[in-house]
Amino acid sequence: MRFPKLFQPGLVGSMEVRNRIIGSPMERNYCTAEGRITQRYIDYMEARARGGVGMMYTEATYVDPRGKGREFQMGLYDDDLIPQLERLVAAVHKHGGRVGPELNFGGRVVHPEVSGLESRAPSAVPYEGAGGWSPRPLDHASIAELVERFGSAARRAAEAGCDFIGIHGAHGYLLSQFMSPYCNKRDDGYGGDLAGRMRFPLEVIAAIRRSIDKDMPVVFRISGDEHQNNGLTLADVCAIAPHLVAAGVNLIDVSAGMYETNWWITQPMEMKQGVLAPLAEEVRKHVDVPVSVSGRITDPSVAEHLLESGVSDFVTLGRALHADPEFPNKARAGRLADICTCIACNQGCSDMHARGLPIVCLVNTTTGREREYAIRPAAAKKRIVVIGGGPAGLESARVLALRGHQVTVFERDHEPGGQLLLSRLVPGREELAGHLPWLVNEAMRAGVRLELGVDATAEIALAERPDLIIVATGSAPGLPAIPGIMDSPVVDPYEILRRPVGGIGRALVIGGGIRGVGVARVLAEKGIEVVLVDVARELATDIASRSRRFQVAALRERANVTVHLGTTVEALGEREAVLWNGQELTTLTAIDIVVPTRTLLPVTKVADELYSRDGMPEIFLLGDCVQPRTALEAIHDAAALGHRL
Repeated sequence: MRFPKLFQPGLVGSMEVRNRIIGSPMERNYCTAEGRITQRYIDYMEARARGGVGMMYTEATYVDPRGKGREFQMGLYDDDLIPQLERLVAAVHKHGGRVGPELNFGGRVVHPEVSGLESRAPSAVPYEGAGGWSPRPLDHASIAELVERFGSAARRAAEAGCDFIGIHGAHGYLLSQFMSPYCNKRDDGYGGDLAGRMRFPLEVIAAIRRSIDKDMPVVFRISGDEHQNNGLTLADVCAIAPHLVAAGVNLIDVSAGMYETNWWITQPMEMKQGVLAPLAEEVRKHVDVPVSVSGRITDPSVAEHLLESGVSDFVTLGRALHADPEFPNKARAGRLADICTCIACNQGCSDMHARGLPIVCLVNTTTGREREYAIRPAAAKKRIVVIGGGPAGLESARVLALRGHQVTVFERDHEPGGQLLLSRLVPGREELAGHLPWLVNEAMRAGVRLELGVDATAEIALAERPDLIIVATGSAPGLPAIPGIMDSPVVDPYEILRRPVGGIGRALVIGGGIRGVGVARVLAEKGIEVVLVDVARELATDIASRSRRFQVAALRERANVTVHLGTTVEALGEREAVLWNGQELTTLTAIDIVVPTRTLLPVTKVADELYSRDGMPEIFLLGDCVQPRTALEAIHDAAALGHRL
């Protein structure tokens, strides 16, 4: 077997788990507003059980409506919610998986506009993201009531047939708020020293233990380091962990971060795989129960190394299983090229979650739509031509071919991928292109004929005698309406990424989105003086906030980069630019190149040519040639079309 440690059965308490993979408690926004599990949720969990995961949490599950953090979060605060959980458990058990909830109460991070109730916490320490509301400190009666709420929720999970009980003591929620000196300012028996700050979590564990069978395992998730001034440190957690075990915890699941340091909770592609390994390795030295570790583990080889080297006993995978529910089965069979690998873009999962929308996945359009997007043979098989081999064109071709259509893709470049290919050239964004090998291979395996190096015209497309044509020709950089731009040394930003021009002393980059930041970093790394100008007040607002902080920090640390925000470019000349910051005009001189990055224009030449003719087959436009947006939107529009035709 390729990964013997990963697929060795393990024990959590007396519960046998078929391998060392734990599915993490990702919140998904798949429940109803009352916290009730839906069929969509059951389908999602069943797909991952079928895919071979050892055990998995449902998600952070609120034990009281006052602790509800998201409108469509799972709840377990009432007996009326047991039947749906029972259905979910049965679906997981049908495929040999183990499942349990992660019991949670939001505390200070709960927004009253979501819960509809005043937020409660150990102390009146507000969280900015909760609308500036200051939580009311819990009194002793309220604490005792909450302890029993956790116990009652555990009893409901046991009645539903769950295999274990998870406790959310990480990420700045209520239990970790009590443990963290950053959040806990109490001077009574629930605050002060570590013993006082641990009192509430230990009481919760005791209540849960009283409410369930003595042999039912309890799992405790904890942030190994909150990475926050005056927050929980690794030393604190190593002191806490033995007490958790003594109270009845059977596995410690190590994560990191809190809401103020959320990039440690859901790490972007700018952070390395297995980044939390040192935390778990140290915690493991202090307990005699299994330890699991999370943190960007998307490669089975990385997971195997963590287990083999003694970092942990289990690995907790979230986005890896979100991107490919068959990750365990494929890894076990050695089919590594077949794994649809998470690229840590966060666009479909954590970004959607933060917006209160059901989460999806950029690389796997079936995620969250397991029933809706199950492959169904087309009623009538058609000859289909797709013009453009970018992500939208390839995804539509893949789905259409799986459904039985005869599909030919024409791509003008000698390598498919479109704009995603350019991400390989942007520092820190290289993994975006990591989806392309899987997408190309799966399209060709489905039977797609891929013609590279063909700049398809209407004649070339029609020569295939298609029943319908899909145009996915993408977008191209445009020129902003700045006086004098045609007289300036303007350069295509994509050409800068592909082939940076030599002999440049000073470059003006217009636009502070990720394209502008990427171009500026590429130029700066070659020693060029870069001036970046954007009318916005922040940089890189078009990418996830977790990635943004790394991209902006990397740009700001370059001494040869000057950034002007809240600034417009009023005029351009042969080697100069006039800037306006709302108060004064400034003239830049000695500019060797001008790189506009904000404007993208749909490429519609082939579509226009086809539309101008009579008697054409059906024509559909996809992706940026309709309207420039993100890869997530392009790929999901393509999948929807592929399943519809």
